[in-house]
Amino acid sequence: MNELVGGLGYAVKNWWMSLLLGLLYIAVALCLLFAPVSSYVALSVIFSISILVSGVLEVFFAAGNKKTISSWGWYLAGGIIDLLIGIYLVFYPLVSMELIPFIVAFWLMFRGFTLCGYGTKDWGWYLVFGILAILCSMAIIWQPGLGAVTVLYMLSITFLIIGCFRVIFSFELKRLHKNK
Repeated sequence: MNELVGGLGYAVKNWWMSLLLGLLYIAVALCLLFAPVSSYVALSVIFSISILVSGVLEVFFAAGNKKTISSWGWYLAGGIIDLLIGIYLVFYPLVSMELIPFIVAFWLMFRGFTLCGYGTKDWGWYLVFGILAILCSMAIIWQPGLGAVTVLYMLSITFLIIGCFRVIFSFELKRLHKNK
């Protein structure tokens, strides 16, 4: 876990991308919470664009910090996976509506495991966020038939968790950026 902190001992570029991702996830979570029925139809579009933007920003973050962060390849791999899933969902919205509980669950599970791997002085909070994201993803896999509303609420809570993590993490990156 401390590998990330060790790699961030230098000036971190583009710390604000993590903040943008966090705010994007929080905005998506709020949209899903306040309009659940109509959101399911729009979910494939919102989700597709969110994942696509997430992938683009993650790839740029990894590329911008290639010389600074020793584990930049993991950021790149996560960004490429997000990018591919986002492109797929943009081109096949009807398929994504049918498969969205499973696509969302496995994507969130991957993101949850990724969150568990971040290490900073407050690594315990990141571990908690990661475990919560994994638990939400497992609940979606176990009960996809509960209906679109349940999936939307689970998804919105998980997006809120990941968004909060990204916002907190961005301020840690900003602090490291200022302390260069």
